This record gives sequence, C-alpha cells and structure tokens, in this order.
Amino acid sequence: MGIYGIDVGEMQGNINWEQVKKEGVQFAMLRSGYGAGSMDVQFRKNAEGCAREKIPFGVYWSSYAWTPRMARKEAEFCIETIEEYKLSYPVSFVFDKDSVKYVETKGIAVTKILATEMAEAFCRRIEELGYRPMYYSNKDFLDRMFDESLQKKYALWYAQYEGESHSEKTVIWQYTNKGRMRGIKGDVNENMAY
Repeated sequence: MGIYGIDVGEMQGNINWEQVKKEGVQFAMLRSGYGAGSMDVQFRKNAEGCAREKIPFGVYWSSYAWTPRMARKEAEFCIETIEEYKLSYPVSFVFDKDSVKYVETKGIAVTKILATEMAEAFCRRIEELGYRPMYYSNKDFLDRMFDESLQKKYALWYAQYEGESHSEKTVIWQYTNKGRMRGIKGDVNENMAY
C-alpha cells in the first residue's frame, strides 16, 4: 500500500491546505518553478500551507533547458527557491512534452542522448547540493527520451493513468490527472508514493 499525495502548481490557484489535509492527502509535490529561474507564483503559499498543516512535501522543476549546462543551472535555481524549506520528499526534474515543444522552438531536436544528459546533469547537481534527486517520466518518454541508465541512478516519478504502474523503479506513481477534492478548484494530479 502506498502513501496518498497530490502534485500542484500555479495551475491550481489558491489551495485550502487545511481542507486538503482533511481530504486525506499525506504528501504533496509542489512545482517550485520552471526554466531559467522563474518561481511558480503559488510556490511559497503552497510550501507554507503544507508546513502549517504538517503535510510532508517535495518539489519539482519544469525544465526548459536545451543543454546539460542549462539543466544544471536550473537545478541551482530550484535549490535557491526552496532552501528555506524542509523537504521530506525528493526534488524532481520534469522534462515533458511541453519542454520538448519549447526546445524545438529554439531549433533544437531533442534526442534520447540529450534528454538523458540533461536529466543526469540536473539530478547530479541536486545531489551535490545535498538533496534527493528524482526525475519524472511516462512510458513514452522512458522509451523514447530517457536511457535506462537513469533508472539505475535516480528515483522515478512515473505517470501512468490506465492500469497499474508499469515500472518497477517507480518511487511515486502519478495515477490520474483528473482528481477532484475539496480545497482545490478544478482537476488535480493524484499520486501514490512507495
């Protein structure tokens, strides 16, 4: 049996964390920011809400890097954003379809080698700075974008909305993006941590 949690960012707006806790949420993954140092506008409110309600949390950073050096710098921006908070869960690198679309606007084709190198650069820097790294993926990206070597080195936050989670390396399983609960307006991603 896993631990029930959610992941949220500015898309969810103002969250009533007291109500969320009453809904049974046991942990949260909070978007701390994205790209070259942009903090999620709701991050501080979300982190303070979790701390106040004693909901353990980790964070994720939405990457818009197109070189390993940029991904490493994003890791540093992430840590600068979160350093005043006590994390109970990992710091996750999120490089997804929106990231790929953005990088392609810069005239760069994202290959498996490049995506893997950026994930490794981010995670390695997070580890060097004293935090637990993780990366986010789904089956498509595990097959096309990330080399198997990543799963041997770093924890996986896996998005799989139909059926059971299919990766044995899954540490957090995001099982729906259509969750509903009091305290949050609209849809919310729901997760199980193992």
